[in-house]
Amino acid sequence: MDQSSRYRNFAAAAATQAWRSAVLLAVVALSGCQPIMMLGYLIGGPPTIEPDFHKRTKKESLSANGKTVLVYCYAPKELKFDNESVDYDLAKHVAYQLNGHKIKVMDPDRVYDWLDKNWRWKKTSEIGAAFKVDYIVHIDLKDYSLFEVNSTNLNRGRADCIVNVVKMNEDKKDGTVIYTQPIKSNFPIRGPIASSDIPFNEFKKRYLSFLSDEIGRLFYPIETGSDIPNGMLAE
Repeated sequence: MDQSSRYRNFAAAAATQAWRSAVLLAVVALSGCQPIMMLGYLIGGPPTIEPDFHKRTKKESLSANGKTVLVYCYAPKELKFDNESVDYDLAKHVAYQLNGHKIKVMDPDRVYDWLDKNWRWKKTSEIGAAFKVDYIVHIDLKDYSLFEVNSTNLNRGRADCIVNVVKMNEDKKDGTVIYTQPIKSNFPIRGPIASSDIPFNEFKKRYLSFLSDEIGRLFYPIETGSDIPNGMLAE
């Protein structure tokens, strides 16, 4: 081994030892933390929570290789009087969240264009059959508001919905519901805010992001504790 090779090996070993020492020093310096747990956190990354969909179906995963998901949201007419496009808006936000977590999602614009032209369908699986997808995330919106109860000057996002997942058969012509989960949502979690504190459209955007992530977390892992700041309204 020549001189330069010995030097490179020595430098690499020194760098590795320095990194290990830095990790151990960080563990010791952080009071109130269990050293073993903290060491695992630094080396392996933060712990995550397994998605409810994975736990309850035991083997299903929307992010499985080659699988495609379609997101469809239904809202009754009475909800759309004050929130005309809430079904499309929520579907698009949920699709965005899923796509951001490596889940292949059908473009909601294509889906709702098809729905506008094919209004005689009766089963959710008919939508899936039209696009040859593997799963349909069907959000049945029962209640939705951007105001606190009995108030017009206090903003608080509120939603009551049921999330169903339809798994399409191998021939993609029909499907079966394999997962159902109700969701009751409030944002901000700590209570309403004055309507004068934030522009209405900005509040609407933030709540749709919060609600869509709340739904998305059923299907993708999250870091432990990451839901705490998500429920607050950052200034």
